[in-house]
Amino acid sequence: MVKVRLSGLKIAHAKGKYYVYVRATGEALIKGFDGDKAALIKRLAMPDMLGAYNIQRKRDSKAYPERTLGWLVAWYTDPEQCPAFKDLADSTKEKYLEGLAWLEPEYDCPLTAITQADLYEVRDRCVADKWPAFADKMMNAISSMFTQAVKRGKMPSNPAMGIDRARKQNPNANREWRPEEWAAVFDAAPLKFGIAMMIARHIGYRTQSIVRVQWSNYQPDPTFGKSFRFTHKKNSEQHWVPASPELQAFLDGLDRTSLHIAVRHNGAPWRDEEQLQKQFSNWMAGLEKRGLVPDGLTLHGLRVTYAANLKRENSANDGQVAAALGDRDTRMGAHYTRHVENEIKVIQAFKKPAHEKEK
Repeated sequence: MVKVRLSGLKIAHAKGKYYVYVRATGEALIKGFDGDKAALIKRLAMPDMLGAYNIQRKRDSKAYPERTLGWLVAWYTDPEQCPAFKDLADSTKEKYLEGLAWLEPEYDCPLTAITQADLYEVRDRCVADKWPAFADKMMNAISSMFTQAVKRGKMPSNPAMGIDRARKQNPNANREWRPEEWAAVFDAAPLKFGIAMMIARHIGYRTQSIVRVQWSNYQPDPTFGKSFRFTHKKNSEQHWVPASPELQAFLDGLDRTSLHIAVRHNGAPWRDEEQLQKQFSNWMAGLEKRGLVPDGLTLHGLRVTYAANLKRENSANDGQVAAALGDRDTRMGAHYTRHVENEIKVIQAFKKPAHEKEK
């Protein structure tokens, strides 16, 4: 977890318990915390604590002069004032709060003085202080915040729109898995990763849905035997998709002690999508170092594999692929399968005309 700087806090330790107060207001963030200092710091870094911290700091007019960046951060991270932030996934909230906390030295800057050139300078300093991916997350948080501010008349425009990413994307990232790659990785995978892989490969779920789907979502179906009915957090729409025979056979052999299908080695559900992604990525990096698999294999790439198979094997069109993925936008069906379209065009180019076949 990224360390977050929370200045202006007073931490007291009495009778084996910790108490945390905001110095400027005297109000308590935590009372009677039972645990060691490391556990306390981890608790303070959680999204609800970071949000409460920002709300308390907002009440100190000296800390957040009106129409300054700090004033806007306090508004944006207060779910009572900005419902859009409340609706974000917990993992996204945590990333945004970490990025916005890094910006604290800039909080006195008036909103009217912020230009795109200023943001590039801040982004570059963040790259030097942290790393490129963190800087991009920080800029995503700023852009999201500014967008909401523009909608509510707090800013005339969003100067963060169109800023280049600091991290250079791997062109092979999230690509389709080849059959031999799937076989090699799945055979080596511990069960905690095997479950996630099967769900991603055979029903195309995103990681945020993999960690949330429960056995109650796995239901009998008169046509396909079993299917999934699940509301994806990204679009809040109920999504139905049949479970493949391979997935049914796999799932029916699993223990159902937990409410969640995807569980860790101890049978507990994953804390969030980020925990699953990090552990899977680290494990895959080990396979790459041993030369067992090439780079570019990700859980999201299995979603691409699922979509590609629908178009390649079932001749599904873009709208049908998007529906199977649980996406509202038909264009997402094309996005995930554009490489398959190119394959089809190449195959057509090499096919002999019908009159030549007769010769």
